[in-house]
Amino acid sequence: MSLNPKALVALGAVITEGTVTAAAHRMHRTQPVVSRLIAQLESAVGFALFRREGGRLLPTAEGLRFYRESERAFSAFSEIESAARNIRDRRDVPLRILAHVHIAYGLLPLALRPFCARSPDFRFAIEIRQREYISDWIANRQFDVGLSPQPVNDPRVDAEPLVKAPLCVVLPGQHPLARKRRIGIAEIGKEPIIATRPGSSIRTRVNALFAAAGMTPVVRGETATSLSACQFAGQGVGVTLSDPFTCNLFIEDPTICIRLLHPRVDIEYSVLRLSGQVPSPTVQQFIEGVRQTAREVVEAVVRHAAGRRRSR
Repeated sequence: MSLNPKALVALGAVITEGTVTAAAHRMHRTQPVVSRLIAQLESAVGFALFRREGGRLLPTAEGLRFYRESERAFSAFSEIESAARNIRDRRDVPLRILAHVHIAYGLLPLALRPFCARSPDFRFAIEIRQREYISDWIANRQFDVGLSPQPVNDPRVDAEPLVKAPLCVVLPGQHPLARKRRIGIAEIGKEPIIATRPGSSIRTRVNALFAAAGMTPVVRGETATSLSACQFAGQGVGVTLSDPFTCNLFIEDPTICIRLLHPRVDIEYSVLRLSGQVPSPTVQQFIEGVRQTAREVVEAVVRHAAGRRRSR
């Protein structure tokens, strides 16, 4: 037995509307088409679905029972159609974002706020990974987009520029160096350093700067993230070098002074996607929004670092 899904729709329409005319209007079909669909369905199932009474079609007991059974199938079918629309429009399908730790803390909340306001159905899922593992996760198709400091050299992954961001010096607010507008690596080398973990993007860059200057930093303590390092700096434990996204979280904190390292040293950030994959409209809009927000954050931190520290 082969059942025509359109005939099953016609069955439900006639039962709920009471007449073939009303059912045809609901289905945007002509009355003869609906009548023909009902006749085809009766032929397929082998029993009468309706009886005529006073000019109306009333479902038979068999027809009503069959309708109730078919209603379950159509409910499931409706859910499948809805799921297909959601997948097509990326509704109820979270955008899977993989981000380096200071991007996740200092950039994504700012970038996603207006994005979510414009698209109430938009959902996201963020995972935080260290830079050296991000390309592997993207290549394994487990995320739609990644955000990471460079370099990322992996043929499985396409990298496009996100933003260039200057390395910042973070000091206790009352530190003598806070009165200076320009702070170089030689001056920082005389202070106790709060460093991020060995192998991190900032630690690698800082070690290279000290090595080029022929200096060995005095590392008072190590911590996993720039966020933690800046918090220690605010407590007067030491000084640290950090990224603008993390520093932006402390712009209003009077216990912390933020300056740009002199000469300026930039960290380049990238957007990562699976190689050869065409981004969906949602992914492309997300990337553009994050890029714009990243530029705004960098500009705000640079302006702040060039000005006077807020007084208590």
